[in-house]
Amino acid sequence: MVTPTALVSIRLTEEQILQLDQRVGTDGFRNRSDVIRESVRRFLSGGDFTSDKIEVKIGSDLSRTLNRFCDHRGEDVGSVLQSGARLYMEREISLSNALDRALEARIESTANDDDSLQA
Repeated sequence: MVTPTALVSIRLTEEQILQLDQRVGTDGFRNRSDVIRESVRRFLSGGDFTSDKIEVKIGSDLSRTLNRFCDHRGEDVGSVLQSGARLYMEREISLSNALDRALEARIESTANDDDSLQA
């Protein structure tokens, strides 16, 4: 039995339409409507729309390594990725702060050198 459908109009940018067209012919999508229907199906099947879920494509090599690591260590993939993201951000913030302090010290040193030359 075929499920009844309704026609829905939406406005998309040219870039979005081009991206839709790039998916036509892949994964069994025959046309834009197929791509949009599958996108809506995936979105609605996601359940909690308020979750902070992010989808990241990491490639098959890293995915395989990550899964092997987690299996070996008995870790959850999501937990490992959360920890990795947290560590990365902490490191980048620390490096940025260190750079800011170094620049401020250099500016202060240069200003002190200029003051001593003028005295």
